[in-house]
Amino acid sequence: MNTSTLKQISVAGNGKMFETGEDMLYVLQLQGSWYDMGKQYGELSKHHMQLMYDKIVQPEFDRGFISQDEAFELFGKRVFAALTLRRKQYFQGVADGLGWPLEKVIVLDQSGPMAIYLGKLHSFSGCTSIASWGVNTTDGHTIVGRNMDWSDLFLDFPVYVTVYNPTDGSNSLVNVSWPGWMWLVTGFNDKGVYTDLHDGTSMGGNIVSTEKPSFLNSVFDFMTESNTATAMSARFQATHSDVAAIWMLADKYGEACAFENTVHESRKRVSDKDASSFITVNTFLNPDWGLGPRETQSFSLKRLDNLTDRHSEQAGQIDAKAMRDIFDLPLYEPDGSFKVNGGVTKPTNQDVDLTNYQVVTDLNELQLWVKLPALGEASYWAHIDVKSLFTAG
Repeated sequence: MNTSTLKQISVAGNGKMFETGEDMLYVLQLQGSWYDMGKQYGELSKHHMQLMYDKIVQPEFDRGFISQDEAFELFGKRVFAALTLRRKQYFQGVADGLGWPLEKVIVLDQSGPMAIYLGKLHSFSGCTSIASWGVNTTDGHTIVGRNMDWSDLFLDFPVYVTVYNPTDGSNSLVNVSWPGWMWLVTGFNDKGVYTDLHDGTSMGGNIVSTEKPSFLNSVFDFMTESNTATAMSARFQATHSDVAAIWMLADKYGEACAFENTVHESRKRVSDKDASSFITVNTFLNPDWGLGPRETQSFSLKRLDNLTDRHSEQAGQIDAKAMRDIFDLPLYEPDGSFKVNGGVTKPTNQDVDLTNYQVVTDLNELQLWVKLPALGEASYWAHIDVKSLFTAG
């Protein structure tokens, strides 16, 4: 593990960008109104966002899958019109900071759902998460481990740990994502509430409902306003998603659940009674669906079994270090066979995706560790003291 010493490299108003010692991992600390924070993000991320746009969005136009005008209308203006005022102000700030048309910013933010809409992704993200608390952890804290598994292409882009400190009374929060993907991907707020996204398209269909708002951005709003996982859960219960996805929720009080969403309905999965851990993969596990256990191309059920077993072996001794050790275990041997007593991590693509980044959090202490395993021997767990970054100034 490395405790990162953040080196400030850029300033934009009250926003700051830091290097972490890892070339592909940056921390952004933003403060102010939502418009101000958007403008800070845009000014600080210009180079990286242009890189994302050039490699993720522009090829769709160049290959004739969709025209720029169509994309700006369907995944720009349409999405923006249904956002909350908070998100509208934020995205306008990003556009002004970049000097981009507003539609271009929104299309980059929505480039994942747009790719699903164009029928080109086998999955949205092939990920694994576990929350552990109570008797399973050394001090009763809620410890969460998470792998974000997706495309090799995303190895070309840096990972942003973006800390938002709003001045309108909303919760501060941190989001781990790529430049320009500003919806909630992996993160927690200053009340110790956590959520992350998992692919649901292999279970709920590779479609996008363009008559619904961007649920990805709705979850960001939920995090700014929810102080417990129970409160977050209530918000999920009242909405429908525009894409099939699985979201894990957890908090520092030892509450955890998952929402398995199709574009038509949402079903909540809870942990077994008296359980002190909860695992989420890319398979719908709520038995009410009537689907039965179904494996995915990224071997969700194998990952579920591995993580269940590795966690059970250390139950009662789980802390952030033990969780990092569990997530350091690979799923495969170099020859492509499953590793005996293996884990869930894929530093290289040996099936349909790889582990782009990993996160471990202590929700009680508001601490974060991030690792980029595809870097091989150069990778390490960078410790980021998010609690101190929530104290903006």
